[in-house]
Amino acid sequence: MGDVLAEAFRAELPCDGVAAASLASRAREYLSDPSGTPEDADEDLVLRLRDPRTFGSFAETMLNDRGLAAPLRRALLEHVFDLLPLPRTEGDVIEVESRAPPHLLALASTLAEEEGLTVLHVMHIVYAVFLNRSLVTAVPRRTRSAILHTILVQPESGENLRALYAGLHLAAVPEAEAAWELRRLLKTDAVARGLRTSVASLAGSDDGGRSGLTRMAQNEGLLPADLEDPQDPAILANIPRLPGRLSAASQRFLTRADP
Repeated sequence: MGDVLAEAFRAELPCDGVAAASLASRAREYLSDPSGTPEDADEDLVLRLRDPRTFGSFAETMLNDRGLAAPLRRALLEHVFDLLPLPRTEGDVIEVESRAPPHLLALASTLAEEEGLTVLHVMHIVYAVFLNRSLVTAVPRRTRSAILHTILVQPESGENLRALYAGLHLAAVPEAEAAWELRRLLKTDAVARGLRTSVASLAGSDDGGRSGLTRMAQNEGLLPADLEDPQDPAILANIPRLPGRLSAASQRFLTRADP
């Protein structure tokens, strides 16, 4: 009988037989119990590695391996996102929240450095962060700042999606950091003027951007379209308020933007 785990890597990444065998060996080591003995048969390990949290954490351990070929590193990163479902029903949304790798933004940042971050990846990031904003602060400030900028300047992703992410990001980080990121955003010509205006409107609104973020989330299918009550549990649970400290800078930008 062949190496079931290696064959799974070969089929799902995909990669050649040598790389698949190496990954299988590393995965068995990673998933072993403290004594160094795999707790499960290969068939069980294959199933465990189809959980995005498990595979994402495994992939993260591989990224600092200098012997890892660039195409294989890219394939590992891509597969993390392949395992994340896109929400189409409420049940799917909950599953995304529970299964997103804790360092998803770090994996996305590495993919972006290799110019491999696509619109689909951005959708996965926004949807995961919408339901679990701790994903933003689970990575170092430099990493999360880089991914914020990457998303903001990616024209292929729609303005609504990018503005939604910016609002969620600014609401998740410490207030002083949010103020710095907003100033940077509003001064960056590489960020489209319309997008800067959208984010400034969120940050400068009386309700801390909650109503605007609600509309954006509804446009992305993350909230039911018929939600109107700001006290609805779905809104209260998922829509944050941006720090009040951001309002003054936003209002100044919006005033200058007026004809």
